[in-house]
Order: sequence, then C-alpha cells, then structure tokens
Amino acid sequence: MMTQFNLRYFGVLPKLAKMELTVRTPYRTIYKDFAGFQRLYVRTDKGLMAIGNKSIPRVYLLPPGEMKVHGVQQGDGNFSSHDSGVFMHTGGWLFMHDNNSIEVNLVECVEKENFDFTAIDNVTSETDSAAGKVAANLQEKLSESSRQDAESVVPDAFVNALTSQALAVI
Repeated sequence: MMTQFNLRYFGVLPKLAKMELTVRTPYRTIYKDFAGFQRLYVRTDKGLMAIGNKSIPRVYLLPPGEMKVHGVQQGDGNFSSHDSGVFMHTGGWLFMHDNNSIEVNLVECVEKENFDFTAIDNVTSETDSAAGKVAANLQEKLSESSRQDAESVVPDAFVNALTSQALAVI
C-alpha cells in the first residue's frame, strides 16, 4: 500500500543562499538586506550568541550592550559609517527568519567608534526625563492603589509586617 504525505512548513519565502542582515533603529537603517558579512555576534540573556548562515529560526531579546558584525565588506545595503562592524546599542529584538535572513530592531544604536564612554556614570536618572517622570508617577499610583486594596482585605498589622519585611530585603 502506497501513501502520500504532504509536508507543511511555516515558511512561505524561498530560502536565501547567503544570509542577509537588516539592522534598524527608529532613526536610521544601518544594514538593509546586506549579505556582505560572515556572522553576527550578539549578547542575549543566555550569553554570547554567534549567528551564522542557516541558523535555526528564533527570536532573541537583546539587552543593552555590544553587537559585532564579523567579516563586514562594503556593498549594497551597508549604510554604516565605519567598517569595523562593532556597535553599542540600548537593547532590542533579533529575529532569525526561516528564509535565512536576520532582522535586528534596536531602540538606539551607534558605531563603537562614535560612542562616548566618558558620558557613562553609575547614577541612574531615568526619572529626570519626561517619560521617566510619567512612569514614576504611574508606579507610585499603582503601589498606592494596591496598598489600599490590600488594606481593605487584609488586617493592617499584617500589611505593616509585610511592608517592613519587603523594605528589609530591599
């Protein structure tokens, strides 16, 4: 008895012979369908990843740090101002598509040669910006409303004990 099996794949685009890279920020495109490189090194929450030709399709969260495009050559789709291929970024997402293309969406990104390391300090000033002030205000309101909800259900002595334990941990 002969049977026929139909295989279904999620990808609908044809596989590219050579991996292509697209790196974008909201302000500029650094690489667009660029194939003149060997591999991409990025740091993820699991550690340093080397992504090469025909890698497994996945999505990676990129925390702030360094990204290196290894073996960069000049060519179509390379809009980078330096040939080193090393970038500093503030985080984003990496999509390894099943058609052998990589798409990296970053919040902010700059060539490492243009990065000002002297501007880095240990002081966090997120609440100094307009967005930071709004977020801090919302967080304060949220904690206040959750505290009021807890007080209506749980006795005051229990809430005070939990609060003092939480503050001791912090």
